[in-house]
Amino acid sequence: FIILISIIAITSIWLFYINNLDINNSIYLAIFNITSNLNGKGYTSGNFGIASEYFADNGVHKVNNDVYTNDEIIAGYNFHSLLYDEMEHIDPVITTVEYNNGEVYTNHWSDWRGVSKITGEEQKNTFHCWWQWEGNKIIATQCYFDTSDIEAETALYQEQNSSNN
Repeated sequence: FIILISIIAITSIWLFYINNLDINNSIYLAIFNITSNLNGKGYTSGNFGIASEYFADNGVHKVNNDVYTNDEIIAGYNFHSLLYDEMEHIDPVITTVEYNNGEVYTNHWSDWRGVSKITGEEQKNTFHCWWQWEGNKIIATQCYFDTSDIEAETALYQEQNSSNN
C-alpha cells in the first residue's frame, strides 16, 4: 500500500512537471538552445562571448566564492581556450526547473577534460553550475569546481609568455 501511494505521488509530480513544461515550452526550448550553444559551442571553441546576448546587464557570476561581472566571466572562460586544446564536457546533464516560488534555474553537471597546450597532459575535472533566469535572460550563475589545475596551468602560461617577451 505504501509503495502504491509512493508511485501515485511520484506520478503526480511528474505529470505536474510535464504539464508545466508544456505550458512553458517556449522558454524551456529557448533555454535548451542557449545552454547548448554556450556550453557546447561557445565555451569549447573559446567563443563564450556569445553569452553576452543572454546575460542580463547587471548579471552576477560566481566561480566557487569569487564574484565576476559579465565581461570578467566571459574573459575567464575564453581564457581556458588559450590553456587547453580538445576541451569538452563529457556526458553533461542539463536540467531546467521552475521552482514553486517561480524562480527558474538551469542546472548543469558534467565532467570536463582538456589537453594542456604547454605540457600536452590531459586534465580532468568535475563541475556543477546553475544559471538563474528572469524571462529569457540569465541574471546569475554559480559554478563549483576545483580550480587548482587551471591555476597551475595559468602559472605555466604566464611563465612561458614572460620568457618569450
